[in-house]
Amino acid sequence: MAAIEKVEKGSIGEQVEITAGDILLSINEQPVNDMLDYQFLTSDCQITVLIQKPGGEQWEIDIEKDFDEDLGLYFDGFIFDKMKRCKNKCIFCFIDQLPGQMRSSLYTKDDDYRFSFLYGNFMTLTNLSESDWQKIITMRLSPLYVSVHCMDPDIRARMMNNPEASRIKNQLQRLKDADIIVHTQIVLCPGINDGEVLRDTIEQLASLNPSVQSIGIVPVGLTGHRNNLADLRVFDRNEIKEVIALINEYQARFREKLGYGLVYLADEFYLAAGLPVPDDEYYDDYCQIENGIGLARVLLDEFNDLEADLPDETNPRKVYLLTGESALPVMTIISRRLNEINGLEVVVIPVKNSFFGGNVSVTGLLTGKDIIDCLGIDYRGENIIIPEVVFRDGNDVLLDDLSIADISRQTGAIFRTVDGSAQSLVDAILKGV
Repeated sequence: MAAIEKVEKGSIGEQVEITAGDILLSINEQPVNDMLDYQFLTSDCQITVLIQKPGGEQWEIDIEKDFDEDLGLYFDGFIFDKMKRCKNKCIFCFIDQLPGQMRSSLYTKDDDYRFSFLYGNFMTLTNLSESDWQKIITMRLSPLYVSVHCMDPDIRARMMNNPEASRIKNQLQRLKDADIIVHTQIVLCPGINDGEVLRDTIEQLASLNPSVQSIGIVPVGLTGHRNNLADLRVFDRNEIKEVIALINEYQARFREKLGYGLVYLADEFYLAAGLPVPDDEYYDDYCQIENGIGLARVLLDEFNDLEADLPDETNPRKVYLLTGESALPVMTIISRRLNEINGLEVVVIPVKNSFFGGNVSVTGLLTGKDIIDCLGIDYRGENIIIPEVVFRDGNDVLLDDLSIADISRQTGAIFRTVDGSAQSLVDAILKGV
């Protein structure tokens, strides 16, 4: 059931006297657990809606309408029942490595196929009921994003500490049989699912193409808060180069056979190895860019497109670019070109992530405290550009609940936020907008 927050004026809902505060109990005697159910069940021309009024009275309303015509009802959020939580205990789980005493929402482990379909969140398929499977197949919820990690059933079950994880091959086959497109993810852990295990995983996933449309590989992320957790380590530089060579080999094979690369490495592999990120062609349609695969290339290419319009000189100014340590090579390339403009000085400030520790170095996981510790009072009155990826969606608060105002007050620096695009960055530097 779903609480109705608003009814659009002039809509069918208003005409049949549905009002804000009513509760939608069912449509055609079917439960409504989320907006997917609502949109699917209200698409027919004739529907029966069961409404509960604030006093408890129930109305059964028969409605005739045009196909796909909306009722004009608005709800609070997308999911009306409970979000599906993760039942795994993965040895590499990042949430299990978070410091204590952070806000409770950061410790939430979602594993919900609805978020996978709508927002591209990766799920594991380990907590699906048969009714969930039927909903995925009936509603054709495609594409889905699946964390595979390994196709060997025993190794996957051990990695995820869940015997249900061993069923991955049959589950992916079921999605293929239903013509569901799948984008897959592998969190690569040295000595566990790399080497020959990785080869086997790639081969098996490729055999499920075209259902499996992509294979994204990201390195395991380890914080400094791993007490009583599995003994894991990060890849060294030589191992990273071996992984890169292996994926290049597979990409060449798949491009010849399928016409595109199929398997892609996260930017961190190249940055950690001190190698340039691949050219645009490597990423095909950038289908896993939300997974950090191709972000650096997009930024560099966007900047290259802007280079011809950069001025030869500008009014004297000095600007600082704040970034995580892993993005330093990319930001250095950009700043070097900008420093060719007469009158402009751009300085990159890499911030070490002491809050999380370990090998965590991406910009999006920087905290206010680490920024404050890095800047001190040495940048009082200076202009510093900060990417909005460090903030929680929709506000200016970082992961440790410090705001940009808190950071400015303690450092005395003047901050300007950019959206992560090259255009936004150049505009902030040259125009102050």
